[in-house]
Amino acid sequence: MIALEDQEDRTELGGYPLRRNAARALGKLGDARAIPSLIQSLDCEDFYVREAAAQAIEQLAASSKEIHQAAEAAIAPLLNLLEVNSLDQADYLAQPLEAILEALGRLQAGAAESKVAEFLDHPLPRIRFAAARAIYGISQDPDKQAECGQMLVAGLSNPDLNLRRTVLTDLGEIGYLPGAGAIAACQVENSFKLFALKRILELNLQRATPESINQIMVYMDDLL
Repeated sequence: MIALEDQEDRTELGGYPLRRNAARALGKLGDARAIPSLIQSLDCEDFYVREAAAQAIEQLAASSKEIHQAAEAAIAPLLNLLEVNSLDQADYLAQPLEAILEALGRLQAGAAESKVAEFLDHPLPRIRFAAARAIYGISQDPDKQAECGQMLVAGLSNPDLNLRRTVLTDLGEIGYLPGAGAIAACQVENSFKLFALKRILELNLQRATPESINQIMVYMDDLL
């Protein structure tokens, strides 16, 4: 955590590579003690440090219920970063929007729902899809969740392969069961499809019908 305050390792453009790597490493450790330092890093002048910090907070929040509760302290700082972005501003990419939106979704930040929803109309598809994933995690409205899930399913037809891979991962992470068939048919490497289907299976094992679970397993068998 000391490395998050490093002043020595600088790039010619003023970035902090050591801080970025430290934030990424802390996200993998599963230790709630890292959260205050990561929240502080959200104010760093380096775009990529802010991005790494938001990603680490999301990763930690996913590791356990206890750490998730501790990570909720990051909701207000993350929301503050969104507040400085507007679709009417030329500098709407001044913040790592994907990482911020996905962290708020993971934290189920109800207070951020209306602000996050603004990004469903963002001019960049990857930001729209990140917002859809976030709203799916935040909203308690099944209709809104279904709308966002279908928005992601539609993204599986995007001509950009990297974007299809991202959307595939998003669908797996939210456990969107109605998207399983579209995932299996998507024009993406089978390894990505299998990972997403496995994640959907894990998240729905205790609540889906036996028929749905069996269908996912059939999809997976066909991909092997």
